[in-house]
Amino acid sequence: MIEKLRDQAALQLHRYRTGELEHRLLTPEERRGLGLLPAPSPGDLFFDMEGDPFYDPAIGLEFLFGVLWRDHAGTTTYRAFWAHDRDGERRAFEEFVDLVGERRQAFPDMHVYHYATYEPSTLARLMGAHATREEEIDEFLRGEIFVDLLQVVRQGVRAGVDSYSLKDVEKLFFTRRAEVSSGNEAVIEFERWLDDRDPARLDAIAAYNQEDCLATLELRDWLLARRPEAEREHAVSIPFLPPPEGRPKPERDEAPAETAQLRDALLARASDGDGRELCARLLEYHRREARPGWWWYFRRLRMTDEELADDGEALGCLEHDRREALDLSIANPRARSLEWTFTFPPQQHQFDEGDGAEDPREEGTGWTVSAIDNATGEIRLRRSKEMRDAPLPTSLVPGGPIGTKAQQAALRRLAASLLAGDARYVHLERLLRGELPLGGALLQCRELADQRRLLDRLEGSYLVVQGPPGSGKTYRGARLITHLLAQRRKVGITAQSHKVIHNLLAEVERAATEEGLDFKGTKRGDHFESAHVKTSGSLAAVLDPEVTLVAGTAWLFAREELDGKLDTLVVDEAGQFSLADALACGTSADRLVLLGDPLQLAQVTQGVHPHGSGASVLEHVLGDHETIPEEMGVFLEETRRMHPKVCRFVSEAFYEGRLGSIPACAERATSDGVGVRWLDVAHEGNRIDSEEEAAAIASEIERLLGHTFRDGRVERPLRHADVMVVAPYNAQVRLLRERLPRAVEVGTVDKFQGREAAVVFYSMASSSGEDVPRGLDFLMSRNRLNVAVSRAQSLAYVACSPRLLEVDCRTVEHLKLANSLCRFVELAEESA
Repeated sequence: MIEKLRDQAALQLHRYRTGELEHRLLTPEERRGLGLLPAPSPGDLFFDMEGDPFYDPAIGLEFLFGVLWRDHAGTTTYRAFWAHDRDGERRAFEEFVDLVGERRQAFPDMHVYHYATYEPSTLARLMGAHATREEEIDEFLRGEIFVDLLQVVRQGVRAGVDSYSLKDVEKLFFTRRAEVSSGNEAVIEFERWLDDRDPARLDAIAAYNQEDCLATLELRDWLLARRPEAEREHAVSIPFLPPPEGRPKPERDEAPAETAQLRDALLARASDGDGRELCARLLEYHRREARPGWWWYFRRLRMTDEELADDGEALGCLEHDRREALDLSIANPRARSLEWTFTFPPQQHQFDEGDGAEDPREEGTGWTVSAIDNATGEIRLRRSKEMRDAPLPTSLVPGGPIGTKAQQAALRRLAASLLAGDARYVHLERLLRGELPLGGALLQCRELADQRRLLDRLEGSYLVVQGPPGSGKTYRGARLITHLLAQRRKVGITAQSHKVIHNLLAEVERAATEEGLDFKGTKRGDHFESAHVKTSGSLAAVLDPEVTLVAGTAWLFAREELDGKLDTLVVDEAGQFSLADALACGTSADRLVLLGDPLQLAQVTQGVHPHGSGASVLEHVLGDHETIPEEMGVFLEETRRMHPKVCRFVSEAFYEGRLGSIPACAERATSDGVGVRWLDVAHEGNRIDSEEEAAAIASEIERLLGHTFRDGRVERPLRHADVMVVAPYNAQVRLLRERLPRAVEVGTVDKFQGREAAVVFYSMASSSGEDVPRGLDFLMSRNRLNVAVSRAQSLAYVACSPRLLEVDCRTVEHLKLANSLCRFVELAEESA
């Protein structure tokens, strides 16, 4: 890495001193750099888009789709597809996709060249937002027709440019002449055109966009001309990128004709509020959701180790520790795997223990994560003994999306029932329409006995229990379940992950022991064993009449064999559970209980979905509310964790002022005080870690250790174990672990949900809005701030640069994000 930086700096310094723009050709690798170029085709297209983020602050407007091609005589043709409003955007998108389809018919070996990821990712978004041309985009995805020339440049060339934007790189081979010279100027001209409708403005934008397309063509030709130079310089052959063969393919709709027929029939009969249009859009939710995953999967296969280290989901720059592989069968004769240990530099990624992973250099080579420690940068990977001699990975990427045939089929059953009017799934129809669960009766009740009686009245409907931090959601949920089990009703438990399911099952066991309840339960999937629940892979165990508790993920409960077999399905952490999956799973039961809180960790979604079909099930029910209205469900209005002065911020910022603390929480205090505090830590240029914040937190922790912590009548000295430190980035977690005593717990937000400590610090790490690597939506997420602060029993700190209070907010949502942080600081300063 240091050598690369030195080489880049030397090229830039040479240009500053001499005015000469030089470049170097990097050592070729298979399917990297110049090896990413396919053979040129007369059908090739060169594509560039212009978008206006100010037209609609939430989603903008893609107002120009520009495409250029060159015929056999060398003559270029440019075509502009304009959009002046949302309907025009849909029409321009469809016309562009249709043009690409026509070119593919005429030239099967054609590709669409672009620069950076904006164009293909935006096409995927528009496909979902407008619910059109989905089959065509799927076909383009499978054919890998999009070629990102930025990736080719970054991996194949090093030049003395200030950045690798197209405007800088094109100085190697291209001269611009258009009056409009940047994307920002194009946006300004379009905004002016919206006011005065002067056609000269659109002409100027089109001339600029045409030059972008032409520069992309010239760049492709320039890179092709470098191939023989690189072959001579490095004494290697660089083959053209072959067509995709033998790779995993995105799952196709098993019944496309049935899906289309159901969708069209629902749309034709839809009227406001009847749920038919929403159901129609949900039929293709899972395919829309999978598409970006496949796009990124194929893209990551072409990325370098360094690019993967910056990816945010992959894990790049692995180094094998040179120890011999550990034979796991020595400790466990049934194991047939070997385990290797690797190290990795600080980076964001999505891998956790038990996850599958793939080596992007050896497509189809699967690994399993045995253990991972972000603080030490160590990961242990295992695979079968038969793969002993296969190459070891230098990076890992997530596999493609998991198939969802069962969920898609379940949604088709629901759609068919809606059209037939047979009331087969009346509870799901009520949920789709957002009807009041009990016809308008008030559902808010504080006591468990009242909530159990409410559940008994819930026939053919659904119940929401929203549980803010520390309110006992899991405790209440488990005891609602034991109430049903005591009546010999068959209950299902599902959630987005096995870890969440196991947590609820463990609480059900505790409740059953307290109540002297005996029952028989089965868990499908990851192993779980308890006094009453056994893991089984058998569907017969699930359907056994003696089994009254069944636990598993959406892939289990959406199966047709379980249709209507349960009395009640309980969805835990329903704020992270999609509406589509809730409906698919809900076909297995006669009623639904939705436990969760959409204001804590939110649903992770990749696709863009129309008409509210991408919402979590709790987001769908709550609509514009942040807390569940009394006629819609139960809000657990008391926390058993936070001191009232900590709870005040959490309640005001996130829960519409409805959350309070039980009296005992006021007895939780340090001798240094209670409430919220801001550590004002000035720093510059930090992106994902901050030495300054780590030092400030370490100093404050040591100061606090001279004080005591009182919980009720018990008072004792504060210890390191009473402190928890939360950070948004793995790199900051690693830095904090190095600087803090081992007894202080440190981790990312997702690791601490459900946990608590006397004193909590949240270290935000980034110096300013401009330094945030994954956007304001990630760093300043209201959900993350809520979870981090609400871990605190007595004292909650936020450590951040004051420049984060001055971020440039471009959307209403960004204003909400910034307002939550500013309100925290305001309350902290009031109480200082």
